Amino acid sequence: MNTAVPTVSADGTVFFPANAPRRNTAFSTIELKSSDGNSWYNAGILEVRKRWSRGFNFQSSYTFSRNIDTTQASTFFSDATNGTTTAFPEFPGMNYNKGLADYHAKHNWVVNFTWALPFGRGLDGWEGALLGGWELAGIGQARSGNPLTVFVARNRSRSLWSPSLAPGIGFDRASIAPGYTYETAVIGRPDQYFDPKAFVLQPAGTLGNTGRGAFVGPNYRTFDLAAVKRTRFHSWLGEATNLQLRVEAFNLFNRANFAPPSLIVFTGAADNERPLSTFGQTRSTVGSSRQIQLGVRLEF
Repeated sequence: MNTAVPTVSADGTVFFPANAPRRNTAFSTIELKSSDGNSWYNAGILEVRKRWSRGFNFQSSYTFSRNIDTTQASTFFSDATNGTTTAFPEFPGMNYNKGLADYHAKHNWVVNFTWALPFGRGLDGWEGALLGGWELAGIGQARSGNPLTVFVARNRSRSLWSPSLAPGIGFDRASIAPGYTYETAVIGRPDQYFDPKAFVLQPAGTLGNTGRGAFVGPNYRTFDLAAVKRTRFHSWLGEATNLQLRVEAFNLFNRANFAPPSLIVFTGAADNERPLSTFGQTRSTVGSSRQIQLGVRLEF
């Protein structure tokens, strides 16, 4: 809470002069832990369910949403940090921390089905597929990327804000270059997710003009499929004993789902410095690669 005292111009611009005193000069950093925050969620949901004859069931759910909040990712919300978000101090007359929530996904589509295959049945009728044939079950998901924030490594604003930083997090936000938007600043490649020319280092003593969670990260696509065969037989365990053979594939199409890229664009050490060469590079993925497993299950 004990940040430097800024000057505020007529247009609302906040400026921290060099060597500006803290709000309380008797102390250095003062950290306030407060469990509060505001959030706004609006969504439209479309769901379709259909049960056909002969053992085919289908369900699809699509959500179009917008999720905004003022802070996140911390038990005590005043210094929230994680891999993509940092909550900055609130300054008078500004909603500097209001932005897309960490888990916001504009589009989210989930589809699943089960199908008792019409061949390999042990009994007459499709009902027999559940006991003597094969059953397929699949679930797929496609969703938009989560929000990202672009940082400056040092306290370029001279606000004297001293947070508990997570890896890949900076002390300030960068500014977006003239002629670019939040959409055009994103190239989307794993080796260069952002366009480095889309960002500029803000003048010393000022806050970056990019918003919290203003950029959208890599999207997510996956599809899992399972084939199950149940065989009923009599045993000393009882007449209702079933032997189940399972073949399961996760991320069947082996789609690479990328983690957030490096988010620090400038070190903030000097004026007119170039963006870091590591900015926008992706070093890891989320979810699994294609994995196939076999299983046998005894039901009694």
